[in-house]
Amino acid sequence: MDEDNVRVNNISNTRPQAMTSPHDDQPPSDNGSEDTFLSLSPDSSWGSKRVENISVSPNVDKNGSSPNVDKNGSSKQFAKYDVKGASSNVNKNGSTKQVDQKDEPKPVQPAHIDTAAPFESVKEAVSKFGVIVDWKAHRAQTSERRKYIEEELEKAQQEIPAFKQKAELAEQEKDQVLRDLSNTKRLIQELKLNLERAQTEERQAKQDSELAYLRVQEMEQGVAEESSIAAKTQLEVAKARHQAAASELLAATNELEETRKDYQILKSERDAAVQKAQEAVSAAKEIEREVEDLTIQLITTKESIESTHALHLEAEEHRLQEAKELDQDAINLDRELKQTEEELENVKQHIILAKDLRSKLETSSGLLRNLKDELAVYMQGKMPEVDDDEQFTRKNIQSGVAEAKKDLDDVKSEIERTNEEIMCLKTAATSLTAKLESEKQVLTNVRKQKGLGAGAVVNLESELKRTRVELDDIRKREKEAREKLVELPKKLQKATEEAEKARSSVERARLELKKLQEEAEEAKTGVNSLSGRLAATQKQIDAVRAKEKIALGAINALRESESSRGGKQDKNAMSISLQEYYDLSKQAHAAEEAANIRVEEAESWIDEAKESEMQSLNKLTQLNSENAARKDALNAALQRAEMARETTSSIEQELRKRKGEDEPEQKAEAPRGGLFKRLSQKGSRETPSPSATTGDTTPQTKGDGADANGNAAESSSDGKGFFRRRKKLNIVMPKMTLMNMNMKKRPSLFGNKNPNPNPT
Repeated sequence: MDEDNVRVNNISNTRPQAMTSPHDDQPPSDNGSEDTFLSLSPDSSWGSKRVENISVSPNVDKNGSSPNVDKNGSSKQFAKYDVKGASSNVNKNGSTKQVDQKDEPKPVQPAHIDTAAPFESVKEAVSKFGVIVDWKAHRAQTSERRKYIEEELEKAQQEIPAFKQKAELAEQEKDQVLRDLSNTKRLIQELKLNLERAQTEERQAKQDSELAYLRVQEMEQGVAEESSIAAKTQLEVAKARHQAAASELLAATNELEETRKDYQILKSERDAAVQKAQEAVSAAKEIEREVEDLTIQLITTKESIESTHALHLEAEEHRLQEAKELDQDAINLDRELKQTEEELENVKQHIILAKDLRSKLETSSGLLRNLKDELAVYMQGKMPEVDDDEQFTRKNIQSGVAEAKKDLDDVKSEIERTNEEIMCLKTAATSLTAKLESEKQVLTNVRKQKGLGAGAVVNLESELKRTRVELDDIRKREKEAREKLVELPKKLQKATEEAEKARSSVERARLELKKLQEEAEEAKTGVNSLSGRLAATQKQIDAVRAKEKIALGAINALRESESSRGGKQDKNAMSISLQEYYDLSKQAHAAEEAANIRVEEAESWIDEAKESEMQSLNKLTQLNSENAARKDALNAALQRAEMARETTSSIEQELRKRKGEDEPEQKAEAPRGGLFKRLSQKGSRETPSPSATTGDTTPQTKGDGADANGNAAESSSDGKGFFRRRKKLNIVMPKMTLMNMNMKKRPSLFGNKNPNPNPT
């Protein structure tokens, strides 16, 4: 909605209109919608307050909402409120807030507000100060916009590589175009130079031809060579040309010397750069070797440190294990000592018992002896008085003695057993004491090793510190080497650039020499390619015509079959269905169209070939016309020379006749005869030779006049003078052409490989 005024609503029928618009009255807003753009909660204390004056900005945006209202529903810019008791502003929660009067805008248009009852609901305030908007539709629009933007972004991302490729192709085409442009510029410059040379040669040829024509006219008129203007001008022109050629030759020699000097300087610089590059490469290789050695040392030191760490850890583990084992062995030894002490006490008790048994044995053995003695005495005294009772008592005594012996043997065996046990215990005690002593020695050795291990640890720590310092030094050296390696490529690049510049200068000189040969070869290849293309196009045309004939034959056959269907069918005729006929007609039509397309393509190829052939023919015709023009000019010059020869021969014949008729006429004709004599002498001196064709010949004339001696010499040698005069007349005009040839041959010093000397 395009509105310029604030929406005014009629809240109730009993209350008058709250706000009057200065322009147009707007319709009341819909109070039933819940999706509102603005929400205000009026304060309940407004009923007891009287609003005096409110100045509201009537500007409303296109959506119908006030631009001075934020998203939370609070007004951004209010005018001055004059309220009894306080000056307040309403926020979204209905609380009052102090308004800064510095940011107050000036009222645009005042509006009349009545002092009616407060707002009964938020919708009324919204309808009065804001506009109702469908927020769901707004969200849908924003989501659609977001989706559209994302799709466009994806499309752009997909198109980026294609555009990159296009940009790269454009750059390549640009580079190619620039190369072609540089080549064309170079060709244009070369053609300009060739054109200037041709123009200069043409001017010189014109001058030579004009001078020759003037000289012929003078000779026809009978003007002497000393007084001939053409000879003087010819001599001046020859001198000027000679001076120009000499100056050009000097300039060329100077340029050649300068280029040689530059070449030598560039060569020396290249050699120096190559040497520097080689030195840099060797230094880089040495640095790389040093770095490799340092890295190997670093790796070895790291490995040694790791091995020492591992050995130290293993020694610590062994020490702990040995300490644990020693503690356990000590506990076991204490237990064994206690057991041996107990066993010793038992053995001592057994020994005491054995001693008691020995004493008892001795006493019993003494008693036994005594009893035996008494028995023997008693038996000797009362042998005959023995009766059964006495025998019985004797048996009893013998049994008691046997039992006593058995007991004695048992006691002896026990004593021996106890002695053996005592010996075993003694050996065990000695072995245990030996073990204790060995364990004590082991303990002392371990304690000594602990002391040695602490010293080794200290030494290892010092070695570690030393290796760390060495590693720091090695890292510093590596950094310096890397910096040098970073600088080396720059130096190498400079040296290579200088060498490439020298090479490019040499290659340019070589390319300039090869250009003319390449142009001729390109022209030949162009003619050959055109002929090949013409032959290929002719073959394609023949093939297309053959296919066209085949297609026309098929079409005629189909037409004949259609015409035969209209009448009666023959016996040999074959009937086909309508669909097959349509298929065949479509195929024929397609074949005809393909043949037409191929014919058109062949014709276009033929046209292109003809155009290219016409261009080449035009070039050839231009070249032929130029050659023909040069030949015509040469023929004209030759014809003029022949005419001059004929005129001179006729003059000589007339002179000879006059000499034979009378002497006065010979005297009258003496100056002219002297002139021709001098000309013949000059011709005899200036006969054409290889040396004469290369140098600039200047006419040399004798200053003495005609006299009687000269006439006499001429009359005496008529035959020789005739041949000499013929030779002189043959040389007069070729002399100028030879000068022209020399001037044309001189540009070959500057690189012109295809001079066009006049074939005289």
